[in-house]
Amino acid sequence: MPRIENVRVWGEKAPRAVDLGFGAAEGCTDGTGMVLVPSFVDLGCDPGFPGFPVRETPTSLGNAALAGGFADLVTRPCVDPVPDQPEHLADLRRTLPGGVRVWPTPAMTRGLAGQALSELGLLSRFSIPGVSDGGLVTADTVILRNAMEYARHFSLRLWLRPADPMLDALGVVHDSPFASVLGLRGNPVANEEIGLARIIALVRATGARVVVGPISSRVGVDMLRRSAAEGLPVSGYVAARSLLLDEHVVEGAGHHPYDTRVRLHPPLRSVEDREALVDAVRQRLVVVSADHAPRAPEEKELEFERAVPGATGLESAFAATLTALGGDLSATVHALSVGPRAFLPEPTGGWTLVDPRAETLVDASSHQSLARNDALDGKRLTGRVVASFPAAGGISGARPGAGVLGQTDE
Repeated sequence: MPRIENVRVWGEKAPRAVDLGFGAAEGCTDGTGMVLVPSFVDLGCDPGFPGFPVRETPTSLGNAALAGGFADLVTRPCVDPVPDQPEHLADLRRTLPGGVRVWPTPAMTRGLAGQALSELGLLSRFSIPGVSDGGLVTADTVILRNAMEYARHFSLRLWLRPADPMLDALGVVHDSPFASVLGLRGNPVANEEIGLARIIALVRATGARVVVGPISSRVGVDMLRRSAAEGLPVSGYVAARSLLLDEHVVEGAGHHPYDTRVRLHPPLRSVEDREALVDAVRQRLVVVSADHAPRAPEEKELEFERAVPGATGLESAFAATLTALGGDLSATVHALSVGPRAFLPEPTGGWTLVDPRAETLVDASSHQSLARNDALDGKRLTGRVVASFPAAGGISGARPGAGVLGQTDE
């Protein structure tokens, strides 16, 4: 049983020694200056498998999650074959090497084609976080409305990316005068605004529970705030990298110009949008996702407009969030652990040992992920994950629920 000396446990003031539960690695660690916090949950993970072994494998994904402090991954159905049948869930619902738990969201529509609904009633019999559009916007509003009706009936959440199906394909960077300077096609904030308005209107009509993300703009944040005030069951998350990066990195601030690691969808938006996202996290209006999207070199080593959008994020999400929040560990743990844990279908445990004062240099070349496309590569951030114990559901003497439901706070 592993033992950590002189560590401060989340929810407690004085440092002490703790023994972690069964399943964690053996050994003794000096935890002076460190904090043991409930393990993190990623709400938007592209697993890369089955179907894309050059992006990620179960071993590489598990190792990347452990390196980033994540014990639970809610995965999108962007795999091959597309999981739109109950029999697909047996292989996808798994525990990765090291004890990291995978929570698959099956496809909302057959083959993610947006034309016919999957068997939502059959899928609802399994312990899943909900069903997802896989980031592929459903163009047919009738199909989307029917999905919400069935989802409400079967007590399922819908995981949707808020976008207009036509505007979504318009551009590759934030639509602003800066896009013209870069000579790249712009993707307007109206894309997110229209998509989110459609989702909110249908939630108002059906009562379905929806999780939207990643939110990228001030307008999107304002719309979520209004829907929350109205009492609508619409929740949102933002990508950790979007709390630190804005559209100007495409020009080369911290990267070389037109670095395809910052080719993202939705794109990085303005400084004002980024600041609005940070404020929304501070106010606990939204939670934070690693938005882990591994891409193979041949998908990224192309012209900016032709490169496949996406970036890895598991191994830099904690430091990125803590840095963006000015070192506020309480807000960071709520954003990455306590808040997201509410979206899991079952209570889970696990602990992550962090050093909130350490400096981290993001070095994608040394990451555990099979992919190397971290948009934060080369950034110096505050905070470091020291160790992960996803199988340790409790610790000796901890308050009930501290590491299971995330009910404690600093």
